[in-house]
Amino acid sequence: MSGVPWGGSEELWYRTARWLQKQQHQVGVNFKWWPKAADQLDELGRGGGELWFRDRPLTFWETQKQRFTAIRGSQRGPSWVEEIEPDAVLVTLGYHPDRIPVADECLAAKVPYAINVQSASNFFFIHSDTIDSYRRWYSGAKKVFFVSEENQHKVETNLAMKLSNAEIVDNPFNVDRDAKIDWPADDGVFRLACVGRIHFQSKGQDLVVDVMSRPKWRERPIEITFYGKDQGNERQLVELIKMHGLEDKLKLGGFMTEVEDIWRKNHALLLPSRYEGAALVVVESMLCNRVAITTNTGRNSELLRPDHTGFIAPYATIDLLDEALERAWAKREQWRELGEEAGRSIRAKYSVDPIEEFGKRLIALTQ
Repeated sequence: MSGVPWGGSEELWYRTARWLQKQQHQVGVNFKWWPKAADQLDELGRGGGELWFRDRPLTFWETQKQRFTAIRGSQRGPSWVEEIEPDAVLVTLGYHPDRIPVADECLAAKVPYAINVQSASNFFFIHSDTIDSYRRWYSGAKKVFFVSEENQHKVETNLAMKLSNAEIVDNPFNVDRDAKIDWPADDGVFRLACVGRIHFQSKGQDLVVDVMSRPKWRERPIEITFYGKDQGNERQLVELIKMHGLEDKLKLGGFMTEVEDIWRKNHALLLPSRYEGAALVVVESMLCNRVAITTNTGRNSELLRPDHTGFIAPYATIDLLDEALERAWAKREQWRELGEEAGRSIRAKYSVDPIEEFGKRLIALTQ
């Protein structure tokens, strides 16, 4: 991640790094510098991990030393790969356009590396001036791990090349795999949880406001709560709700650390994403026996059975989200039964232990 100190795309590599440490492997982490390091990095350090921080501002004396060596014409110091001498490198990308210069260092040092793409969209296309670099980085990797087939297709379209080294991996989840969440008490209101950072470009919460402002939804016993941290659009969301007079139907629930608590209060998931990698909240809602109403992006169509374990809008538009909600609403009295089917389905499709499985794949890079 480059826009925030930590995010969901960090969880797979971080938890796998902790697993590797417990297996007595040495871990080194190259992470962007932030004034306050994420607690997870501190934990890796306490576990014996070596931490390097990119783009850290230089101290006064470091600046003076850099100027002195420049005057003397000294050669640059060793790169991170040269210094750590790893057996293998994993590069995690929060978004598919991220550049991967460390791949060139790995290629030069003959170090096997893998790329994990956590999210891809149709909103950014790699420019032809840089495509050769991207092709070199991706084709040189021993493995390219995607979190959905849809994301793999988007990256291959960007590169205009097939990736024979591609594999799909599961992200870790934050609920009990055998969760047994009580169905909310029946008071005649159907409650939906819209879970994800408040970020219109990716999560599409603005679409929910537009749909709910339509007369038919104003009249129906439905309530939607937005759960998640602000990532730039919470003010707009609050003021849009007020502008349309929807305070009785649309609420803000803040960020919930105990995910299962969300599903004790809500009957279904509403996720109007414009793009995703593999929305973890879909997996978690299914594990908690809840249906999902979402868009056809990321891994959603790979995990959900349309009009049974989930209701999928083909694209993130107001009309298509409205239509998907309408299909879900027609089966609202069956949501509990369909949610139980969703729970059985996801347990059959999803890894029991994504961390151990991914850790073993990384160890295999050295073999």
